[in-house]
Amino acid sequence: MIRTKPIAIVLSLLAALTCRAHALDADEILARVDERRAVAPSFRFTIRIDDYERGMLAQSATMSGSAKGMNKTLVRYEEPASMRGKKLLMVDDETFFFAPRTKRPVRLTASQRLLGQASNGDVMNVRFRCDYSPRIAREETADTADGPVRCIVLELAAKRKGSAYASMTLWVSETGYFPVKAECFAASGKLLKTAEYSNIRVIGGKEVVTKTTLRDTIARDSRTVIEFTDMTAEEIPDAFFSKDYLMRM
Repeated sequence: MIRTKPIAIVLSLLAALTCRAHALDADEILARVDERRAVAPSFRFTIRIDDYERGMLAQSATMSGSAKGMNKTLVRYEEPASMRGKKLLMVDDETFFFAPRTKRPVRLTASQRLLGQASNGDVMNVRFRCDYSPRIAREETADTADGPVRCIVLELAAKRKGSAYASMTLWVSETGYFPVKAECFAASGKLLKTAEYSNIRVIGGKEVVTKTTLRDTIARDSRTVIEFTDMTAEEIPDAFFSKDYLMRM
């Protein structure tokens, strides 16, 4: 006689097998992903942002910056000339904008648009763990420009109100734990934009993902590309990431 098991037991067994299949838990996987997005815990960088509308370059910007740990980032506009010298500072849950001729920084949010589809958080936050709590949802194969990639899919829930998105779904390659793509959601559950991660480079002996392509869910022929053109490991003092320093620069 064939004995059948209750569906709850079957699902529990499958979940257990899935968990055992991963050498790392969700927090450890997300930590590995963050390591693939930065050359060192403390580093200087240059980024270029290109915004395309209907396939044509509409606007661009170049920024130099510094990042330390999970919660400190400072960037300065280098181009275009109209923005040169303006700065953005993100520390923990706070983001500030400073222009040379203003007397005090202006408080912003991580979700505010910076350029094209790129929000302040897209540019300033180099660590997912700072903003999101992960759980392993499933495994699946993701289609990319370089071919199919076997992935672990993480569901990310915002830890704080200041996060750029209320939640994200993140596809992580099973080999190397590189971010592959993401879907970014509002608190209502609406899909706001998608992200594709590419251009793996060896910098300082470490493989790092250097390009993020953001696409609006409505204007599908538009995209914004954020690319790290340079990264250099450097120990940066904590005092560098302060409003007082921002105003003296």
